[in-house]
Amino acid sequence: MRTRLSLCAAAVVATLALAPHARTQEGFFPKGKGAAPSTPKAGELKKYDDVITKDFTTQAGLFAVHRHDDKVYFEVPADKLGRLFLWQAEVAKGPGGGSWGGATLGNAVLKFERRGNKLYVWKVGFSKRSDGKAVQHAVEASATDAIIAVFTVECEGKDRAAVINVSDLFINGLSDLPIARASGGTGSVDSARSYLAELKAFPANVEARSLLTFRGGGGGFGVGGPGGPGGSGASRSVTALVHQSLAILPEAPMTGRLFDPRVGYFTEEFTDYAHPRQWAVNKEYITRYRLEKKDPAKEVSEPVKPITFYLSKEIPEKWRPFLKKGVEDWQPAFEKAGFKNAIVCKDAPTRAEDPNWDPEDARYSVIRWVAEPVANAMGPHVHDPRSGEIISAHIIFWHDVVKLAQMWYFVQCSATDPRARKLPMPDELTGELLRYICAHEVGHTLGLRHNHRASQAYSVSQLRDPKFAAENGSVGSIMSYGRYNYVAQPEDKLDVKNLIPKLAPYDYFAIEWGYKQIPGMKTAEDEKKTLDEWASKQIDNPFLRFGGEDGPSTVDPTVLTENIGSDPVQATALGLKNIDRTLEFLVPATTEKGEDFALLEEVYGEIMSHRARWFNAVAKQVGGVIEYRTLGGRGTETFVRVPNDKQKEAVK
Repeated sequence: MRTRLSLCAAAVVATLALAPHARTQEGFFPKGKGAAPSTPKAGELKKYDDVITKDFTTQAGLFAVHRHDDKVYFEVPADKLGRLFLWQAEVAKGPGGGSWGGATLGNAVLKFERRGNKLYVWKVGFSKRSDGKAVQHAVEASATDAIIAVFTVECEGKDRAAVINVSDLFINGLSDLPIARASGGTGSVDSARSYLAELKAFPANVEARSLLTFRGGGGGFGVGGPGGPGGSGASRSVTALVHQSLAILPEAPMTGRLFDPRVGYFTEEFTDYAHPRQWAVNKEYITRYRLEKKDPAKEVSEPVKPITFYLSKEIPEKWRPFLKKGVEDWQPAFEKAGFKNAIVCKDAPTRAEDPNWDPEDARYSVIRWVAEPVANAMGPHVHDPRSGEIISAHIIFWHDVVKLAQMWYFVQCSATDPRARKLPMPDELTGELLRYICAHEVGHTLGLRHNHRASQAYSVSQLRDPKFAAENGSVGSIMSYGRYNYVAQPEDKLDVKNLIPKLAPYDYFAIEWGYKQIPGMKTAEDEKKTLDEWASKQIDNPFLRFGGEDGPSTVDPTVLTENIGSDPVQATALGLKNIDRTLEFLVPATTEKGEDFALLEEVYGEIMSHRARWFNAVAKQVGGVIEYRTLGGRGTETFVRVPNDKQKEAVK
């Protein structure tokens, strides 16, 4: 599966009535509690009140969840048997802090089956698919579905709902699920040093947080011994807060859209055994949200259900307006695809406004802020493997991404932007840097992969043209790693607000290609001809081209990170000129009276790293081979060597 990272779904809060046996956290108990439990005969179920005693508290939701200390019971109703559930686990906080918050431990699709007084848990796969006709029997005969757990039904609730003891589920997990192997090596969960911290039931999902201790024997989460991350020092135990989610999938899957290598989307792979070619064909559905028009007759319509992101309460107040803009910057791209107000961002409701709202509820897409000294951000999503439908996403900002954004902007743009000549930078400028980062991460949650070819889309003359920069920014896609416009010189007099990347031609193209509805199409195969025509626009328009991450990027000099401009020799020469100017500001920008020189050392290190990356881009011209993603009848050569004169210029 070529997925990135994943999380869960935005939806409206539903209110469920409590089942007669269920009770609220406030402690309402049915009469008759406290009597001595009766002993059932062999093969008989226990009485409900003997299992779910007055000591338990109950949460109603996807199904009733009962808990007393370390004991947990699920009450699985008959209408949930056979339904598909998405289980996924992630590290909420890893050993020693660090960047592990949000790191995925894997996911799986599960279903419950009851036979007599046993409840079986199946792990369901979708790697083989057919059309429901004769060959379907062959597909099912070779399916990889497996029973990974069995629970004894201890008693029954309303309408014969099966009550099962799942006390161990969130500690040791189930066989064939990654939670039991999360230590990354031979280590295993030490249940004596682990416990269930939180358990929450919602209308469409159950969320749990467990503090798990892994025995030494592999490092765990990439943490080595005394040698540091990934080191080979003595093994040791590690403890991590692990978040697990069990969310019900839509009863009717969305129609998938087939992947095209010319447009960069995350995908869900499978093998089709009913293809018209008559042999097995590997296919991929792109991952995307389910967007449907309220008025299909209109060229541009409001969606039935917009993509909604919430700003969690821990995000610093001064950055919240900028992150909101970073989300809604994608609205024009969706409007080009036929949807008005398709993506919106809101503050999370207060406890008074909605006492049931929770940022870990799998129905909501949420932007979180993590108090760790990590200079990064991440935009994972979780999707339905049947169709690629994105259920929802959690974007994570670690606290020191602010520091990284400022340092890089200082190195690249202090020569042309006077606001950037002192650290820390003004809030308004810093907010715009975070807005750009947010828009990039939102792009990932919409299904888009990095496009490292897009940072080389513009020529040096275009990057120095104030009018062009105002319309297009510094890179052909906000999904690239091009960063800021370090090519523009002070004499070019670019407006400083146009030095930062913004949504660009490829982003509009990719969203339209992935989300625009095609009238009259009933299946993914029906759409292929139209999608091919759309993708072929990049033959004549280089701003629309995709490359990187999934191809021969090591030898393709047009696929670069931390570089901009279609001519690395010229771009690097101009970047070095600006660094010479930046060095004049370095000491006053990074030092304070009576303070040490730690920031000065750190920023100087960034300057040296920038120089190295730019020189590496020049060196990549030598022996370079450009990959053009041509398909049958679309374009000419697929692989073209860098011209000799360009290679000689790079060597010189």
